[in-house]
This record gives sequence, structure tokens and C-alpha cells, in this order.
Amino acid sequence: MLGSTLLVVADTEDGGVRGLAAAQALIEALGENERPTLQTVNALAVISGEFELTGRMLAWVWLESADADSHEFALCSEFQEKNIPVLVSRSGMSEPLGTALDNGVVACPMDASTPEVKLVISGLSAQMSTVHALSIESRMLQAQSKGMAGQFDKIDEELRMAVKIQREFLPKQLPDLDGVGFDVMWRPASYVSGDIYDVERLDEHHVGVFIADAVGHGVPAALVSIFIKQSIQTRQITPGIGPGYRILPPGEALSTLNKAMIELDAGSASLGTAAYGVIDTRTQRLTIARAGHPAPLLLRGDGQTQWLEPDGAMLGIFEEEVFEELVIDLEDGDRFLLYSDGFEVAFPGRGEKGRLANEHYTKEFEGLRKGSGQQALDFLQSRLDLQSGSLNQRDDLTVICTSVTANADVVAQRAAMDAVDARSVA
Repeated sequence: MLGSTLLVVADTEDGGVRGLAAAQALIEALGENERPTLQTVNALAVISGEFELTGRMLAWVWLESADADSHEFALCSEFQEKNIPVLVSRSGMSEPLGTALDNGVVACPMDASTPEVKLVISGLSAQMSTVHALSIESRMLQAQSKGMAGQFDKIDEELRMAVKIQREFLPKQLPDLDGVGFDVMWRPASYVSGDIYDVERLDEHHVGVFIADAVGHGVPAALVSIFIKQSIQTRQITPGIGPGYRILPPGEALSTLNKAMIELDAGSASLGTAAYGVIDTRTQRLTIARAGHPAPLLLRGDGQTQWLEPDGAMLGIFEEEVFEELVIDLEDGDRFLLYSDGFEVAFPGRGEKGRLANEHYTKEFEGLRKGSGQQALDFLQSRLDLQSGSLNQRDDLTVICTSVTANADVVAQRAAMDAVDARSVA
């Protein structure tokens, strides 16, 4: 017991006297190098926390009051919490010397002889070094755990702030146009998303629909997605020419964005895919281009399905890449979908193990013809929620749903504009 303390704890004055006498007799029986420091304290001082339990210590508790049972429970709880071995001597104790009453708590009848107590104390003392070392290690682990919990709380707070910041770069309200309606489902896999989108009214007669997906996941991808959103140019100022601006065709807009991504020079973090379309609301004519992005889907009102696949490589790879444009006339009842590649793993087939890329999502998209655009996306959300592993979504999921309704002037406007284009070519 070298370097330790023998603490005598009593709940009565007489018990304290007897306990001290027994402890002194024990110390006299120990070898000089085994003798601990002797200290006494009232039980209530320990229970109330007035007396601080510190250092390497072995407790000998003497209980004689009417509240001995409650005192024993309270005292042993305090000592166990501090990993301090306890010897309990209680009036009327029936348990034999050395009986384990609880973890680290041993019975010691008040009439036990000093040599017998010495043997029990020596056994407990031999364990004190191990208990003390484990206690120190436990405190260190607890401190590390608290530190890690604090770090996790900080990361959680920062991620929540990142969500708020990223949402500031998303449109707060989608344009409300005659004959063309827009609805969006934006479903990040975690706090933030590598997907980003925009639906922007470019002027009185044109609206731009944009979606992009930064390579990777989490915060780095989210930061790149914000860069993409800020770098896409949809209009160019032309002082003194026409209305003073020019709407950039989708292919040109993606070309400008591609060069910005290359200049970012952040390795794989500066890679991404995108699709951008411009709709002329007078003619409901769509011009679409894409950069390595999943092919936009056109669900025709007559039940046909058309994949729009203009050529164009991923953003951030080839500086002089040319992004092909397709021109499509939208008709009454059509539904035009821009979506991210997360859907390729969102609907695992029956009996399939893991989450391999597949085309099951195409059948799910076919079901988006019915109802309003928002109703269609709500249905898609419910289908996603039913999938195995939906609570741990593997990838970000985004869909922009453009719904087209009848416009009596569209056909005439198309014919008139086609005639103007023909004359300009001639």
C-alpha cells in the first residue's frame, strides 16, 4: 500500500473511534514499506461531496447508525465512481470476511481479527495499482471522448451552416409563366449536395433551366457546385446593340463554364457535369446542351418518350470542347425532365445485392406523366422512400420537372419565327 491512503469512514462518532483503532492496529501489523497514510472522515461529508476523493486510496467504511443501509449504498456508489476499493464493516453483518458485496466492495465484520483483515487488505492493495492505472486510462478516454464529441458538435454546426449557405444559391421561387410550369425535387445524400440547379427568367420571352453535378460528395462537392452556379453565364452585355444584352445559347454558356472549371485547377474537384436549356415561351421551343450529364428526358403528352442526347464532354477536361445543341418543339402535355445521376443507384432491382448502377429509374420516370408537376415529384419522393436503404441515400438526387400546357398562339408564333429565320438565311 506504499504511497496510498487508508481512509476510515464512519457514520457515528463511536464507529469512527472503533474504526480508527482497528485501522491503527492494522497499520502496525503491516511492514514499514506497506504502511499507508491514515485519514478519517464522517460518512455524510463523503456523501454530500464536501470531502473530495482524490489520489490512490482504499476506504474502510464503519456503519452503525439507523441509516446504515442508505449510507452504505450512497458511500459505495461514490467510491465505485472513483474506482476506490471499499472494505465495509456494518453492525450485525452476516457475510463472512472477504465476501464480495459489489464491484470493488468487500465485507469485513467488525469482529474480524487484525491478521485476517491484513490478508484482505493486502489483496485489495495489490489490485490498487491496476485499478489506479485503469482509472487514469478511463479518465483519459473520457476526456478524449468529450473532446471528440465537441469536435463532432462543431462539425455538425458547421455543416448546418453550410446547408443554409448552399440553399442561398438555389432559386427561392421558380418562374410562373404562361404555358410552362416548373417544379423541383432537391434531395441531398447528406447535409449538403454536389447537385445544384437554377430556373431563371432571362427576359420577357426566355427562361433558362440549368442543372449541374460536381464530382464527389459532401462539402468539397458542395463548394464546387456553388462555384459552378456562380460561373454559368446566361446573358452577355451588349451596349448599344438591341436591348443591350444577348442571351447566350446553351452550348456557348456551357463552353464558358467549362473554361472556368479548367481555370479552377483543383484536380478532380474541378470536374462536373451539367445540362442547360433555354425555352422560348412564345414558341415553347427548347434549345438544350449538356456536358457529360445524364440525357434529359422528354415525356411526350401523346405517351412517347424521347431522350435528348446532344454531344458534350464532362466539364473541366477539354478546354476547346464544343457542346452540341438540340432544338425541340415542346407540345401540349409534354413533361421535360433534367435530373442528376444519383438516380442510377436509387432503385435497386429485386434480388440485386448492393447498389450497382442500373436503368430502373427510367421506368420510375415514366410514372411522372400523371398529375401536376408537384404531384409527380411527390410520387417520386414516396417511391424513393420505399427503397431499401433510403435512409442512407448513396447519392444526391435532383429533378427539375418542366410541364407544358396548351397555348393557342404557339403554332402561329413558331411559323412566324421560322419564316423570319428562313429570310435571314436567304
